Amino acid sequence: MMDLLKKILDSLEFYIFAGVFFIIIWYFVLSPRAIDGVSMVPYLQNNDFILVYKLQYLSKNPQRGDVVVFKHSETQDYIKRVIGLPGETVTIQNGRVYVDGKELYESYLDSTVKTQPEATIREGVPYKVPENQYVLMGDNRPYSTDSREFGAVPKEYIEGRAVVVWFPPESAKLIKRLDYGDNLTTK
Repeated sequence: MMDLLKKILDSLEFYIFAGVFFIIIWYFVLSPRAIDGVSMVPYLQNNDFILVYKLQYLSKNPQRGDVVVFKHSETQDYIKRVIGLPGETVTIQNGRVYVDGKELYESYLDSTVKTQPEATIREGVPYKVPENQYVLMGDNRPYSTDSREFGAVPKEYIEGRAVVVWFPPESAKLIKRLDYGDNLTTK
């Protein structure tokens, strides 16, 4: 009887340890998220399930082309692509994005970039990205609420980098940083 009780306690100890380890990894290192909306189409689809690597930016900064998840409000997270880095000047001119005067070639865009007259980042008006903040935009610009509307996002609001689509299986892929070439990939 004591042997059976010892085996049960040993098993219970193992499952508790495994459960705690799983929870720590799942929520503090790799956090699951569901894409809710079309702002990142065609790269990410509505209802894709992704994993966000939350330790990515503890020792380094986001880079242009990263797909990041950030806290937009107390109840809502957004997923967007890093476009402008701290200290850079982002300008939208004739439907194109320029960083420090160089056009950002965005092959994934289906349309030109538009802004609203009351937006933070407006057509033809240079926007200087504040220190420790980032300009983030969705890939599907006509259907994306992003830095054009609310301005740059502080680094501390960025929760992590999206690293993989894991569901549905036919959409599974690694989420890679886009390389924009010519001095526009890193700063």
